[in-house]
Amino acid sequence: MTSSPEEEDWEFEITADLIQRLALIPKRTQGPALPNLPTELQLEIFSYLDQIDSCCLGLASPNLYVVFRAIHGTKMPLNTRRIGPNRLESAWEVVGKQECQQCGIYRCELHQHIKTWMPKELEYCAMKQNFGLRAIDGAKEHCFRGKPSKPKRCGRHPLRTTSVHQDDASFSLPSTAS
Repeated sequence: MTSSPEEEDWEFEITADLIQRLALIPKRTQGPALPNLPTELQLEIFSYLDQIDSCCLGLASPNLYVVFRAIHGTKMPLNTRRIGPNRLESAWEVVGKQECQQCGIYRCELHQHIKTWMPKELEYCAMKQNFGLRAIDGAKEHCFRGKPSKPKRCGRHPLRTTSVHQDDASFSLPSTAS
């Protein structure tokens, strides 16, 4: 492509007018970050992720959570399983099945990915499908149905008969005395 004579003679100059126009641009309070990207780019990034990875990314920022909810429409259950490798991971299938780097198993569940974000005093209950207070010392290793007439009651976590919502002001974690 040939350039015109005007382009050949053009030189970048810092003028008073340029400085004045640049001063009108609003200053960023923080550097470039994923939540500050245009929505179109965020949607493109989410399109490469499976459900579990997109949920984890959505939980990383309020702005990204809005994008996650726009795509999936509802809160994702904590027992959501990875169906298989996402598009990027499937390219490595020729090497053999790859374990999840986060939780170490091939078909992992969402609660495995976010358990490191939870306070140490909480653990996941497979019967209630939520995080709550840890089981008492001497309890069985895995969750099990505690009462046949109540299918959601866990024998490992008998004290947790109701779900605790994050906005419940009366809930407080027990203090750990050493």
